[in-house]
Amino acid sequence: MPVDLPFKGKFFVADWTVEPELNMISDGIRTIHLEPKVMRVLVQLATSPGHVLSKERLIETVWPDTFVSDDALTRCISVLRREMRDDSHSPRYIQTIPKGGYRLVAEVRRFDHEAQEGTNLSNPVQATAVQATAVEAPTAAPTQDLRPTALPVSTAGMASSAQASPGVHPKTPRSLWPVVAILVLAVAATIGYLTWRARSRPTLLAFRVIPLTSYSGQQAQASFSPGGTSVVFVWERTEDGSRNLFIKQIGSETLLRLTHSPESDYSPVWSPDGTRIAYWADTGKGLGLYSISSLGGQPQKLYTPQGRVHWEQRALSWSPDGKSLIFPDGAPPSIYMLPLDTLQAHPITTPPHVWDGDVNPAFSPNGSQIAFVRAIESAVRDIYVVPTAGGAPRQVTHDRRLVESLSWTADGNGIIFSSDRGGKFALWKVSLRGGEAQRLPVGVEDAYQPAVSPTNHSLLYTESSATWNILGLRMRASRESSRHREVDKPAAIVSSTQQDSAPSFAPDGSRFAFQSWRSGAQELWIASRDGLTLRQLTWGGRGLTGSPSFSPDGQQVAFDSRPEDHSHIFVVAGAGGAPRELTTGNSNDILPRWSADGKFIYFASNRGGIWQSWKVPVGGGQPQQVTMTGGYLAMESPDGKWLYFTKDNDSGLWKMPSGGGPETHILPQPAGGFWGYWAVTISGIYFLDASQPIWHIQFYEPATGKISTVATLDRHPPPYSGISVDRDEDQLLLTDEVNASSHITLVQNFP
Repeated sequence: MPVDLPFKGKFFVADWTVEPELNMISDGIRTIHLEPKVMRVLVQLATSPGHVLSKERLIETVWPDTFVSDDALTRCISVLRREMRDDSHSPRYIQTIPKGGYRLVAEVRRFDHEAQEGTNLSNPVQATAVQATAVEAPTAAPTQDLRPTALPVSTAGMASSAQASPGVHPKTPRSLWPVVAILVLAVAATIGYLTWRARSRPTLLAFRVIPLTSYSGQQAQASFSPGGTSVVFVWERTEDGSRNLFIKQIGSETLLRLTHSPESDYSPVWSPDGTRIAYWADTGKGLGLYSISSLGGQPQKLYTPQGRVHWEQRALSWSPDGKSLIFPDGAPPSIYMLPLDTLQAHPITTPPHVWDGDVNPAFSPNGSQIAFVRAIESAVRDIYVVPTAGGAPRQVTHDRRLVESLSWTADGNGIIFSSDRGGKFALWKVSLRGGEAQRLPVGVEDAYQPAVSPTNHSLLYTESSATWNILGLRMRASRESSRHREVDKPAAIVSSTQQDSAPSFAPDGSRFAFQSWRSGAQELWIASRDGLTLRQLTWGGRGLTGSPSFSPDGQQVAFDSRPEDHSHIFVVAGAGGAPRELTTGNSNDILPRWSADGKFIYFASNRGGIWQSWKVPVGGGQPQQVTMTGGYLAMESPDGKWLYFTKDNDSGLWKMPSGGGPETHILPQPAGGFWGYWAVTISGIYFLDASQPIWHIQFYEPATGKISTVATLDRHPPPYSGISVDRDEDQLLLTDEVNASSHITLVQNFP
């Protein structure tokens, strides 16, 4: 039978203390706050330990009167397993029953409140005597009905009354008749009210979720026309690599192509009257903000930005009165407003010092407010709202997680956004009046770039998927030179759909570290050289953890992580254990690399206002600034004499004496944004050359300045991630993304 376990009462699941009222679980070492729906799923499972609870019953109980798909429940189970470190293949807590549902296989114990009240907590001996009542799981596992059951009614009083006069029905005294009548009327009124309420409740319309685009390549950044009947979007085509604007009328398969190669277009948005579309473009001759007729024609350039700032997300919004555009620009970016009568842009927000800046702006439906995302660091963001007329921004969310993009609700009372706050990127809604953000029952996994129709209860979002590989390129010396390396055909060593990237070889080449989302959050993993053995190294569970780097002796791994707000540098034993934090403060520290002697760790930091290369003693101490004119990813040469480094927004590679001195620009590659695609070895430097349509891995010999081709790549790798070469230069690891696709989904009957 189901156990009577109140939602608000504290109880235990094996070694975990569960406090539903606080949405909190703890194992004595870690305390974790769960989303309310995730906690409700756990509570429902705990009411019937050992019993199989069907998906339908769980959804009915946790999401009453709300239409959700199985994905919402699946995600809650995934979150519980991740936080409790459970294994779905060998479960200690939650078991999946194929075609049945889920059951809690761990022991459940209720907190004994009576024992607690009778305990003198000032007495340490008595304090340990607080009891927890075990709830044994039955051996059988029948499916349980989660509907409320009738409470047992005591009949003791009735029995004693009947025994007082055997064979005679007791009569109700006349003095109690009015009381009985009032009780009967009250019960009748209550039943009548509940019946009326059930009948008067409006019927919930089921969402209609349909694919708006399903073409090859990637379609993204969709925007509704003012009437909600047409959609403009960006289509990056596989055949020719073009990235242009297209318009599709909802209900029709006919496309209107607005722009053409070779330019790359981003963030299209309609004018309020529907006659024009504004967008960002990289024409090959420069960057620009353009406007084009929604019927096609010659575009008009409106503005030249300082740089490209989050164009792949939502980086443009048109005011409802049609008089101005807003967008992020500058470094660090602020939100700028461009009046269309003067075309003189000016900033309307000022991000705090050393923060990453303000991005993703959007006008409210009535134009009185502007929502935007403010980033402490690239992966630590929250939503803010500022009056269009000026004033102090007001913070709306306090997650300090990665907010990808946002859109106002049609009534202007809330904001819909894409975030990893629950693990994988999904769609959420938060009210401007305050309160906890609620996960939408659509767009529950790999969902980005929401857009709300202002008129017809429709929602657009982008769904994306890809396979991420860490490729192994086996190298061999050529006949011409022992230092000129050629590679055999690359092969995938590690592969998943969860963004495996940033490989880093251990010095002996027997294993490598990499970052991955395969646990539900970005953490560090260790793989054997052949990729057959994997284990998770870090268990932060919040924010992004990445950029691994093995120490010269192979015993430790340095990495960056964001457990609270700013990113900092940590070190963990290669065998696992508790990480040790090396940097602190209100700046961002990323991309650690060890010095050749293992005594220092180089890293990039904006603690001085702009990104520079710094170093910190491994044993602890004050960080020291190394570069003076900009620095980002820095690596020492194996002999420790030279420091090589890239810069934040510039293409190329620089070097300087490791003990200090003037810097020299030695290579024009790697390209900006691909600052991780190079590696220093004893014989030279391997780097990604993206200067031509077909990209190559090149080898640079510092002694002669000679550059030779090592490998020709079949496709362009994703930015940031990087390469790694083992000490013997027998193998090169490279991040690879294949089968990348994104499509636009339309949700109709969206409330």
